[in-house]
Amino acid sequence: MSLHESLERAEITLFHYRFLGVSCLAWAFNAISVMIISFVAPSVRSEWNLSLPSIGMLATVYYVGMLIGASGCGYLSDHVGRKLTVQATIISYSLFTGLCAFAWDLNSMMILRFLGGLGTGGLMPVLSSWMSEYIPARRRGTFVAVLESSWSFGALLISALSFVILPAYGWRSVFLVAFASLSFLILVQKYMPESIRYLEVKGKVQQAKDIIRRYRFPEPSGVAATSPSRVSLTELLSRNLRRRTVMLWILWFCIAYTYHGIFVWLPTVLSEQGFTLVKALWFTLMITSLQIPGYLSAALLIDYLGRKPILTAYMTIAGLASYLFGTAKSEISIIAFGGAISFFNLGAWAVTYAYTPELYPTRIRGTGAGIAGAVGRIAGIITPIATAFIVSSMGVFQAFLGFFVAHFLAAAVVAIFGIETKGKILEEISKG
Repeated sequence: MSLHESLERAEITLFHYRFLGVSCLAWAFNAISVMIISFVAPSVRSEWNLSLPSIGMLATVYYVGMLIGASGCGYLSDHVGRKLTVQATIISYSLFTGLCAFAWDLNSMMILRFLGGLGTGGLMPVLSSWMSEYIPARRRGTFVAVLESSWSFGALLISALSFVILPAYGWRSVFLVAFASLSFLILVQKYMPESIRYLEVKGKVQQAKDIIRRYRFPEPSGVAATSPSRVSLTELLSRNLRRRTVMLWILWFCIAYTYHGIFVWLPTVLSEQGFTLVKALWFTLMITSLQIPGYLSAALLIDYLGRKPILTAYMTIAGLASYLFGTAKSEISIIAFGGAISFFNLGAWAVTYAYTPELYPTRIRGTGAGIAGAVGRIAGIITPIATAFIVSSMGVFQAFLGFFVAHFLAAAVVAIFGIETKGKILEEISKG
């Protein structure tokens, strides 16, 4: 029995749930670091007398950091390990997001947002890969989808805190929340051992066996040391992986374009439509709250229905809701169609994070997931400026027409080119 077979035969225990719990905390506060700008943007714009494109630059520069962080940290995790890389990303997104409370102008905040983005972009592909490498195939999709669902709790938390704190204490006080996540470094060190699959492909058999014994996984027998594997970026576009890689890149670009274009700008879009700041934040809170059942619905269904049908259906429905939101005029229709986007777009995100690391071999899993995430960050770089330009020069409907098209493109690509990974162990999937 190999080291990874030991993981597949293991029962789900407190170890797995504790691993999930710590990961969810780090993921939720990562969401806070991303989404915080959308809630403080109207106040920052007013205090510093900024234009919409200038506010868009605060989001764009963060996605530039996320682009570098996703690709760089994914590659780094395949060289130095998942654990050290995740700890470095937590320091980055926590520290520099918190320091935004002390920014004195647009340029200083842009620098801090960029540095925070390095950690935010790096954490997500590495942590989802690390999680997928520990959970048996029969529950892997559910666990990673639940991990991604914690994003909605972070988004909801910062939405609620902004609603309560911002009018009373100002936008700087909201950024201070990010410092709390530095405490998660202790939890990662204590409860999350290095990936056994990573150690296996790196030839560190004894270290992997020590973890197996410590956490009482089924004992492997006859496992010999292997030569450390090499990581090659060109392998992502090799004959065996090219179709998967291109499919993932299109999916990531489209889902990131739609999510960040809609939700980063939502309070500002509502403000531009004539709603007061308090009402815009309240509507955003109600719409954002539907992310939670969206995520959880995907987590419940993913290991039963599979990755492809859920991704295809959820992205299609989110696309239709985007079109209808662009035509909405009444408060009820804005909340209803905005809530539908929130439910299905975020449910699709949960599946995307579970699906992506499954499609690559362990030796390049972090790299593959990181580069896919980086493609999504390219969309994040484009979206804030593009959305600001479209909304200010053409109107809300034209912006949401673009989101409608992007959702449908992603659904079609997954339906045509995706493979199903439900119930298969990672090593089986990597063989094609």
